[in-house]
Amino acid sequence: MTQKRTQLNINIDPALLLQLKAEAIKNGMTLTQFVTSKLSSISSTSTIDVLEARLAKIEGHLNLSKNSPDSEIELDAIFTDQGAKKYGEVAKSLFELHLGKKGLSKEEGLKQLAAILQRLPHSFPELIFQILLGHHHLTGLEMTTAYRNGSCAMRTALMEWSNDSLEELNETFLSAVVTKSLT
Repeated sequence: MTQKRTQLNINIDPALLLQLKAEAIKNGMTLTQFVTSKLSSISSTSTIDVLEARLAKIEGHLNLSKNSPDSEIELDAIFTDQGAKKYGEVAKSLFELHLGKKGLSKEEGLKQLAAILQRLPHSFPELIFQILLGHHHLTGLEMTTAYRNGSCAMRTALMEWSNDSLEELNETFLSAVVTKSLT
């Protein structure tokens, strides 16, 4: 990677600047190298990772962890049927919106999604297509199964295909969580 020098005109607290310089020296680096290293190492936490972490925290509050010895709890859905249905409807709506933006037919859009879903484990493309076409209403148990298999392939594929963070879908995903045990 070619280094291009850029001068940033920023104000830094003198005490913090001293700490940065000291850390740079301890690490055998110049201040510029140290700051560049620190900024480069900041992991760009994706929206999916944040959502998965938030959902895992909620699941923990509900005592629905994947390692739970109580097999009855393990079978319970962590998403409501109503929330899952709404999630599917929002996904369908966003799919149609992005079809329009891309100027694609449903068939063309589904072919492009199929190529993405093919790379994702546990993606169940037929089910996703039925949801996006409005022929199937997603259930809480189906959504829970997808979550427990790693992530929601429909959400991942739609985000990649549309090149959009799909915040409305992400919020609907979180609001579909069973909350009766949280109170």
